[in-house]
Amino acid sequence: MFPAKGHIATHQLAWIITDCCGEEEIIRMANQCGVLHDTQSRTEIRKDWIAYDLAACFFDAAVTEDIVSRHLAKKAEQAARRVQFMDVQEIRVFLRSADQLRSEGELGEILWALLVDSREDVQQHGQRLLADHDQSVPASPPPPEGRSYTSSLDTPQESEQSESSIPDPSTSLHHNRDEEPSLESTEPSTDPLASDPEYLKITPIPETDLAPEQRAKLSDELKQNQQQINKLYSALSELKNGYTVLQNENDRLKQRIATLVDEKKFLQNREALYQESELRIDRLSHENRSLKQDVEKFSNQLCEFHELQAQKEKITGELKSVEEMAYHSQQVLEQIQSNFYSQFSYLQGVNEEYKTVITRARQKVASLSGQRSGAGASRMLAGQPRVGVFVDVQNMFYAAKDRYARRLDYIKLLDLIVGPRNLVAAYAYVVQIPEINQAGFLSLLEHNGYTIKSKDLRMRGDGSAKGDWDVGIAIDIVSMLDALDIVILASGDGDFCALAELIKQHGKRIEVAAFEHNTSMDLQRIADQFFPIGDEMLI
Repeated sequence: MFPAKGHIATHQLAWIITDCCGEEEIIRMANQCGVLHDTQSRTEIRKDWIAYDLAACFFDAAVTEDIVSRHLAKKAEQAARRVQFMDVQEIRVFLRSADQLRSEGELGEILWALLVDSREDVQQHGQRLLADHDQSVPASPPPPEGRSYTSSLDTPQESEQSESSIPDPSTSLHHNRDEEPSLESTEPSTDPLASDPEYLKITPIPETDLAPEQRAKLSDELKQNQQQINKLYSALSELKNGYTVLQNENDRLKQRIATLVDEKKFLQNREALYQESELRIDRLSHENRSLKQDVEKFSNQLCEFHELQAQKEKITGELKSVEEMAYHSQQVLEQIQSNFYSQFSYLQGVNEEYKTVITRARQKVASLSGQRSGAGASRMLAGQPRVGVFVDVQNMFYAAKDRYARRLDYIKLLDLIVGPRNLVAAYAYVVQIPEINQAGFLSLLEHNGYTIKSKDLRMRGDGSAKGDWDVGIAIDIVSMLDALDIVILASGDGDFCALAELIKQHGKRIEVAAFEHNTSMDLQRIADQFFPIGDEMLI
């Protein structure tokens, strides 16, 4: 993010881009940002127009901001390092004049380094230099609307003039004036040819006065004379350029002298500060000697303090030994207590397992006795309610995996939630995933009393997947309500709250078995009994 983005104008940023980068670099940046659209003749290209468009896109598009910022940071890398090692006062002294920096050819790079600096005072100084530059140098006009650009590197050269065409020397003269605005504006021309274009006009020869051969000869001489005139004007232009360079160098030296004078004043102020610092050092030395005397006075008291400290450490060591003995005794006592509770818990678990085994054995014996007693005998235990178990396998699987990174023992779950009651049906609802083979798991469930209901995972058009049994579970439960006294739902999904209310309205009992962390609070409140699944039910 450019820190001073909201404090500079588009034409100011365009000037910085133009000053720091050449035409080829600006065109390359414009191509990367998509600013150049079509191709026209090379004469329509203006480097400052393309830079203006880049600056406009800089404030509107994040991509252009990133490309231009990285390029300018690379161009102003040395200037940025120079600014980082200077404090604000030094920057105001050594970098105070936009005219000086412009004459040294580093104004654009210094301005960018100041504007991207993290210090707000430095950024404000860069904005002041940019405002001074706007006042001293008029801003280039913005590019016209509806223009099209082309790279000067990709545009073919203009066709050469035909042999019969004669160059207009006034065109060459005005072109040279456009290249040197500073010289024309500061020094009036004394050349009669520059002040009166009529000298460069050639009166055409009437065709009726000369024969064709003479006209051709005169035309060749005219071309040679014109070429000599162009060479003379080229030499004159070079002399004017040299004069301008010397003038600029003179102005730069004057500004350098002024800067050195300011630096001298600044160094003199520093010298005065150093002298004051020496006086302060002398005062501090005197205070240091006084403090040494005070230290000697307190040395005896410090020795007594050390003796008391040694006695304290000795007593502290003895007290620490007593505390360590007490801590070890407490640890032994806690270990004994922990072992006792562990053994007690283990015996309780074994007792529960034996009870479960005995209950299942009794159920099987009763079932076998019922089968032997003859046809039509009921398998149900007398006086026990009819129970239907409905297990949402997907819900239970992901709840155990996300919290414990383990799997649920569905066989132990069935034994725990049914108990001595009559099990009418146990359904396990599974969603089949093509990449996972669940055949062994489903076979184990079927072998241990579950009826498997499965469906394939459906893929949506947007790439997401859908697979749940909420509606199917609800339909099965409602259809079996007349044959059940108790409905046991193994799922913590809160979408089953309405189903639980419906079951209770029909006078049936609803029990829920699920992980407590993954179960809806409303579902726990509605259920007649909630079986929280803990670590003992996991494998």
